[in-house]
Amino acid sequence: MAPTNIQVYHVEGSEMIEVTSKMTGQDLLEKMCSHLQMPPITLFSFAYRDKKDFEAFLKLDKKILSQDLNKKETPITLDFKAKFFPESVNDELTDPVVQRLFWKQIKNGVVNNDIYCPPELCVLFAAQSMQAEHGDHDPAQHGPGTVIVANQLPQRVIDQHGLTLEQWEERVTNAWSGQKGVPPQTAIMDYLNIAQDLEQYGITYFEITNKKGTRLWLGVHNLGMDIYEYSNKVTPRLGFPWGEIRNISFNDKKFTIKMVSKDAPDFKFFSPRFKVNKRILALCVGNHFFFISRRRAQANGELVQEDRATLEAKLRKTKEQLLAIRMDLEKVKDASKITKEDQEHEKREAEGMDKFKTMKKAQAGDAKRRIADFEDLEEAEC
Repeated sequence: MAPTNIQVYHVEGSEMIEVTSKMTGQDLLEKMCSHLQMPPITLFSFAYRDKKDFEAFLKLDKKILSQDLNKKETPITLDFKAKFFPESVNDELTDPVVQRLFWKQIKNGVVNNDIYCPPELCVLFAAQSMQAEHGDHDPAQHGPGTVIVANQLPQRVIDQHGLTLEQWEERVTNAWSGQKGVPPQTAIMDYLNIAQDLEQYGITYFEITNKKGTRLWLGVHNLGMDIYEYSNKVTPRLGFPWGEIRNISFNDKKFTIKMVSKDAPDFKFFSPRFKVNKRILALCVGNHFFFISRRRAQANGELVQEDRATLEAKLRKTKEQLLAIRMDLEKVKDASKITKEDQEHEKREAEGMDKFKTMKKAQAGDAKRRIADFEDLEEAEC
């Protein structure tokens, strides 16, 4: 059989790669990582759209051309990106190329509004991005037009404030000037250290139902699985950490989660599409594996902790920057264009809640009660 050309896209471009009938996903991963001059890293994989246009990931241990790719595509396309997300970017992303690729993926999620981010933080992220891409702001080199607002801020944020693109550029440039002296690679990691605490960081959502047929979202991520109301993908209603889960399986449309606690009944939910269910299972198994591996590394003292004084100084400076940006944006905010996600964020902030406090609240009580609460959820509540 003649080799097949596959177009592999990534955040910095694309490559045409010749794939033979014997080449596995792992072979392609090693080839791609070598081309990008990064170490093979199991957090990354190749996404594709299957014959029914659902997203799936290559099985790395299987031959590429024997998998459910859309072979009617000419050429066949893959998307090289992070499939699993680190709990601590400092501990797990140590290679500069990996850091850069992961940062660009997260940045795309923020700018495309797939990862909710409040306006003031969007501006700070834009400033850190400019620092990462161009170094210190120099008025002689970086004149008008250097900051392309649409590439740095979500359209939601632009629309919510009575500012022209030139005024937005001025604000991003001012914040960029505040990054003076920060090395580009440090700006990337500063961005990621903040981004990993965003509510929607690293969450993959799947539409599910309970026995009553109530439409809900299942969010699978590096710390567990959460249940979200259908109209609210920011604040979890219920949560189940990986440490509580013993086994995950599905039969046709029904998933069965067996809990570690013998007192807890099986947690069951329904998802209608077999191919999607295979992806849910693979994502759960992979995240569970990484969760257990990280706990072992922590127990063995293998993870490096940043100096506490340095961390607190960075946090203090970030808070000061965000407060100044927020006060400026509040003057030109159009309250009529505030989204439900903005309202949820403001509500949690007023209550003193962050991502981890919200997650802990969703996981409160024993598993038996949470499973009963899941079964009781009605469409009207969601």
